Amino acid sequence: MHDGTEPTATIRLLHVEDDPAFADLTATYLDRIDAPIDHEGARTVAEAGDRFDEEPFDAVVCDYDLPDGNGIDFLERVRDIDPEFPFVLFTGKGSEEVASEAITAGVTDYLQKGGGADQFEMLANRLRNAVERHRLGRQVERSIAALEAASEPIGILGADGTYLFANEAYASVYGTERETLIGTHWERFYPDDEVDRFTEDILPIVTEEGYWTGEATVDSVDGGRVRERLVLTHTTDGGHVCIVRGAEPISDDSGGSNGSA
Repeated sequence: MHDGTEPTATIRLLHVEDDPAFADLTATYLDRIDAPIDHEGARTVAEAGDRFDEEPFDAVVCDYDLPDGNGIDFLERVRDIDPEFPFVLFTGKGSEEVASEAITAGVTDYLQKGGGADQFEMLANRLRNAVERHRLGRQVERSIAALEAASEPIGILGADGTYLFANEAYASVYGTERETLIGTHWERFYPDDEVDRFTEDILPIVTEEGYWTGEATVDSVDGGRVRERLVLTHTTDGGHVCIVRGAEPISDDSGGSNGSA
C-alpha cells in the first residue's frame, strides 16, 4: 500500500469488466490501496478498443469472459499497437488453458479473482510494478535514440570491457560500423603499449576518481592510426562511458603516440 511518504505517479487504468458491481468494488479497493491509480471502465471488447484508441492509458486490467468476445481478443489488439504495454488479465475463469492462451498472446500478468481484499492488494502492486517497468523502458529507448542521434562520438562499455553501445559517430573514429563494434573488446582497437597504459594507469584512475580525460592512440580498422581526445566516466556496474572530444589521423612520418594521462 502506498503510504504517502513519496509522491507516486498517476496510473490511468482501463478496466474491462462487464460486471458493474465488481468493477465498482475494484475501483473502491484500488482507490484505498493506491489512490493515484485512476480507474476508468469499459464493459465490452468493442468499447475497450474504442477507448484505448482514443484516450491515453498506462495499463489495462481485463476480464476473460466479455459479452462480445474475451480478454485475449482485446490483448491481441493492444499488442498490435504496443508489444510491451502493461496488460493484466484479471478473471474468475481460472484454468491452465486460459493461462496458457494469455501467456502465448503476451499478457503482462495473469491474476485469478479471489474472495478477499488480498486480490486487490496484489493487483495494485503488480499494476504499479508493470507500469514503472514500462515507463523505464520508454525512458531508456528515448535516451538511446538521443545518443544514437548525437553528433559527438559516444560509446558505452560493460564491466568486461566490451562495447554495449556505440553511435555511428563513435564507430567512425575506429573505422568500422557500430553493429561490428558492439560486443568487441576495447583492446582490439589500441596498440599494445596503449593497452598496457590503460590497464595499469588509466582505468584504475577512472574507477577511483570516477573519470579521466586525456589522449590516446587508436589503431583504426582501415590500418591507419588516430590520435583521440577522450573523456572516460565510470558507471555503477563497473563499465565506462567513453566520449571522444576530438580525433585526427596520425601521419606516417609523425610516428605513434602513447598519449598522456
